[in-house]
Order: sequence, then structure tokens, then C-alpha cells
Amino acid sequence: MKFFSWNVNGFRAVLKSGFMDWLEKADPDVLSLQEIRADWDQVDLGVRRDLECAFDVAWFPSTSKKGYAGTATLTKKELGFKHTHGMGLELFDQEGRMVISTRGDLTFMAGYFPNASAGLVRLPFKRQFARDLAADIRARHARGEKIVLTGDMNVAPEDIDLARPKDNRMNPGFTDEEREDFRLYLKEGMVDILRERNPGVPGLYTWWTARGGAREKNVGWRIDNFLVSRDLAPRVKDARIHPDVMGSDHCPISIDLD
Repeated sequence: MKFFSWNVNGFRAVLKSGFMDWLEKADPDVLSLQEIRADWDQVDLGVRRDLECAFDVAWFPSTSKKGYAGTATLTKKELGFKHTHGMGLELFDQEGRMVISTRGDLTFMAGYFPNASAGLVRLPFKRQFARDLAADIRARHARGEKIVLTGDMNVAPEDIDLARPKDNRMNPGFTDEEREDFRLYLKEGMVDILRERNPGVPGLYTWWTARGGAREKNVGWRIDNFLVSRDLAPRVKDARIHPDVMGSDHCPISIDLD
């Protein structure tokens, strides 16, 4: 089963950059999109029909602010996933932060994690999200669920996960608090699978600023991740990033699960 995640930085915009061609080529079984920034009825009708023909589509836009945030999960129809829009917490659900999809004991939790924002004004909001998510993971593991957690997590976990850690010390996405909160997920039995498979490997970035030719120079951050329950880790046959795929300031990431 091929899982993909991609912050598209506006779904209607990425459609103009060849998204449907990429989708056909990548052929994901399960796909999470973040920052969709559109209601479903704002998407081209032909695109909607094509997607609904192949996938069960859980489209979860922000209701508190139009054209902001939002997530979507697409799963191939034959897989029979059941989708829940949101975490059951209005504070986060009104921004379309997460879709939770289940199939047997497999749970796919995929979303757009809050950004601490300039001046760290949303750091308390982001920290509450992390605590609530970690508690949910703990409860699901207690029920015997096996979890794949993915999305734009808006944090670089370690120094190796961004090109210029010293310059970004305590900036949004690289504060001690955010990195500590990322470790909450690991304490609840999740594995950062790409890093586990590539210990000490630099340059594995998923986001680049549009300034200064950062992407061409690979001056970036690894803030998009797949975490899996430790019991699932041996079944991950491949974990990678796809920096050659254009259309957004983020690139897709993927895992293959046996």
C-alpha cells in the first residue's frame, strides 16, 4: 500500500502545475493533501469527477476562515477506508486540521499541523494541538490500533533537519517547545521512519522558502513527516521524499507499507 502526503499550498494552484498528471504517475493508494485552501465546490467539476471516480474523497476545508489551511484524504475505493473529518475538537476542526481514516486496526491520521507563526503568537495553540494529538495516539494504541501519522508538522525535529539550524534557533518551526512536542509522539510509540532509515543523512528536506533560490541550493527544512506505530515499522518497505516534484513550496513524501 503506497501512502503519500503533500502540502500543495493551494489545491487550485497546484492543479495548474500538473497535479493530475503527477497523481496518475504516482498512483497512491492513500494520499493526504494539506493547505487545500478551497471548498470542494470551488474545485473544477471535471477534476472532482475524476477524483471521485477513483477515490473516496474526504475533503475538509477551514470553516473559520475561507481560503485558509484545510486538509483532504483520498483513498482508493476498493480499500474501504472510513473517514472522520476532524479530531472532535472544535478549536482545531474549524480550521480543517486533520482527517482520520480507518480500515480494520489500521488508522491513518493526516493533517496540517498549526504553524507557530511570526512572533510565536500561535505557539500556545500549536502546543495544545500536540498535547491533544499525543493523547489521542495513546488512546488508540491502548485499543490496539496501528497508526500512520503524516502531514506538514511545521517543525524540524533536530538540527540535521534544516540547513541552517543556528540561524533559525527559536524561530517558528525550530523552537525548543515545538521540538519537545514532536517528541511527545515518539514517546507514545511512534517512529520517525525516514530518519530511522537514514540516520545522520543531511539534506533530506521537504520545504524551501521561495527566496534566494533556496530550493535550487537545497537550503531547506524537513517539516513534512511520516510517523508510524513501532509495530508497523518493520512493514515499511520504503520511505522517501520527492524533491523533484514541483508545484508547491513543499514536495511530496511517501512510504510503502507491506
